[in-house]
Amino acid sequence: MSREFLTGKNSLKEALEAQLGIERVIFQRDMERKRISELIDLLEERGIPFDWADKQRLNAVSPKHQGVIAYLSAFPYADLTDLIEQNRFLIMCDGITDPHNLGAIIRSAYSFGAGGIIIPKRRSAGVDAVVFRASAGAAAHLPVARVPNLSAAIRTLKDEGYWIYGAHAHESSGEDTAYDKKALLIIGSEDRGLSKEVQKQCDFFVRIPTERFESLNASVAAAILMYSYYMQHK
Repeated sequence: MSREFLTGKNSLKEALEAQLGIERVIFQRDMERKRISELIDLLEERGIPFDWADKQRLNAVSPKHQGVIAYLSAFPYADLTDLIEQNRFLIMCDGITDPHNLGAIIRSAYSFGAGGIIIPKRRSAGVDAVVFRASAGAAAHLPVARVPNLSAAIRTLKDEGYWIYGAHAHESSGEDTAYDKKALLIIGSEDRGLSKEVQKQCDFFVRIPTERFESLNASVAAAILMYSYYMQHK
């Protein structure tokens, strides 16, 4: 059984609606059936096994289970071509290893109408239960592509007419940047920023001026820059 899991009725419902792979669901034994009848119908319709267990057993897995624990199979990553075909604003994460940061970035990207997220297969958090929870369920609705090489992905996007904007601590200003509608915004890691290979391929650098700290948390900076794009193209 997968060690990745979600908790709560709402998370399970969103995972089912997004066709996420679910291996098995455990409900608290004394849970009122009427509260979860819709979920049970969906599970039976899709042939997903579910069981009942005492509260103590669910507590052993997670103290915040809300009466529902759903074990997940591998996340269904999208293809890069699926994202390109949307002709929409895209976000790339370069070295975001903290799952809470990645989840928050996905949540903001979904909120501001981005078409998808691109992450590398190495040196990056993947979409797991922690990311799903941190995204407040947005990971169930926003496609995420996992690519073997960010530089190659950027070249592909450039060939498709995308302009590349890299978040940088010492260049330009996010509030003054005019974003092309077909834009890729790249967010680097908090400790190292954008990799040199990625920096070489950026058409523009954007930053957020601050007074007391040189840089912001990666997910906070990403949200501000996404909002800047959103306000220009809403």
